[in-house]
Amino acid sequence: MPRIPHGASLRLEALHAVIAAVHEVASNVSLPFNFIAQHLLTDFGYMFDDLQNQPGSLLPDSTDAEVRRTVDNLKRLGATMMDTGQAPDSAIPALYTYFGQFVAHDISFEAESRDLSDPTLKPLTADEVRRGIKNTRTATLDLDSVYGNELFNLIPRKSQKPDHLKLGPLSPSGFPPADGEIFNDVPREGYNYNDYMHDRAAIIGDPRNDENVITSQLHVAFLRAHNALVDEEKLTFNQARIVLRQHFQWVVLDDYLRRIADPAVVDEVLADPRPVYDPSDSDFFLPLEFSMAAYRFGHAMIRESYHYNHAFNNGLKARLGQLFIPLEDDWRTLPDQWVIGWENFVDDGRNMARRIDTQLVEPLSKLLGGDRKPLKNEMARLAVRNLLRGYMLRMPTGQAVARALGRVPLTEAEIEGAAAHQEQRTVLRDSGFTENTPLWFYILAEAAHTRARAEEEDRQVDHLGPVGSRIVAEVLVGLIRRSQDSILRVDGWEPTLPKEGDRFKLPDILRLAGVLG
Repeated sequence: MPRIPHGASLRLEALHAVIAAVHEVASNVSLPFNFIAQHLLTDFGYMFDDLQNQPGSLLPDSTDAEVRRTVDNLKRLGATMMDTGQAPDSAIPALYTYFGQFVAHDISFEAESRDLSDPTLKPLTADEVRRGIKNTRTATLDLDSVYGNELFNLIPRKSQKPDHLKLGPLSPSGFPPADGEIFNDVPREGYNYNDYMHDRAAIIGDPRNDENVITSQLHVAFLRAHNALVDEEKLTFNQARIVLRQHFQWVVLDDYLRRIADPAVVDEVLADPRPVYDPSDSDFFLPLEFSMAAYRFGHAMIRESYHYNHAFNNGLKARLGQLFIPLEDDWRTLPDQWVIGWENFVDDGRNMARRIDTQLVEPLSKLLGGDRKPLKNEMARLAVRNLLRGYMLRMPTGQAVARALGRVPLTEAEIEGAAAHQEQRTVLRDSGFTENTPLWFYILAEAAHTRARAEEEDRQVDHLGPVGSRIVAEVLVGLIRRSQDSILRVDGWEPTLPKEGDRFKLPDILRLAGVLG
């Protein structure tokens, strides 16, 4: 599978070509393979479907002039979302920023056919969205980004050792990892100087997990954790996969979700006999309000630089741009100086995630394209891309979603109060976005407002607000319930692997993998 740059989506036309090729092969092979070919994609849909028939619940799009004005205003708003100052710390360790990305890649990969830089960009109809936007992941928390699925890996890549997942060796660079272990990279294709997209590209279930070094190293940790279960627990491949899947689900539910969402809302969702997100098995879909808006809160948690490992000493940090650096010609695989020091990214480590608010760090305004060259104009800004994609896919306003959830929406004054600076407030006011706020921006503003209210009461809160918490908790809990080997279908399921502390957490998987002391 070729490299996929950050922010990119799989072209639907190319995906259909893959499916057609699979169908052609399937016509000459057994029925089970033919069945796979017909079930490569899952659907996206709307969590609040009724809002699609309420124009007042959507951003303006009734005329071409309204569309152009709205697109221009979204670009202006996105341009105000660049944080050029020192990003403030939250209480959430930076590990969870990238675990959130790992989770996102496990459940969602949008295949679509629209170019956000198209000057004629306008919202699709609801029917066009349902028919033309597809998800190439299984959309349930099954670690298919590690073990593969029918589209990206018909058979998981195993090493020569029975029941192991394959790892890649490091390239020596003069700064060997502290533990001396050389198999700390993902498996890779060979040199391909004529095609960067395949030049030493990762051979893993989701190539996006190799788009930055931190997420790639987290993927390595899950490969190593599987192998540790085989070696230390004497499990078969399938047994190890089940155990790791279930502990992964536990970490999402009991560790990650309770950090980034209001724990009280998580408990409400778990206890609710009639959740908002409850599609039937025959009508299963991943909500667009989650994948295109609420869950993109994680972009605000990314820092501009990190205390990375022992190779960065004397106060030096790894800058965000360096984490996306391509492999140099002398290195066939990841240089050993880039093996992460996970002790810097966990509780009591040196790197905390950035607070969730209405700004993104400056490097996220300088995205590169597939040719490794800077994108032009507004398309280089991740914030602009998020806002335009949400508009194109008919995201309801934050106020409409709040009302649909039975919540009192933020007032115009509260939206302005959550803005990062005066320029942002001016754009919000002039564009009408204080009254009808793009859902992604609303989720970020709500988190900032919730934190400010807590500070007035001398409390520290760094999680999402009530609307953001409810959407994210509803979907992640719902996906766990539908997952293979779901822990929520086993009464009283508890982790069985070793833990440090009272509760099993994500760092315990890193310790199992042997990458955290």
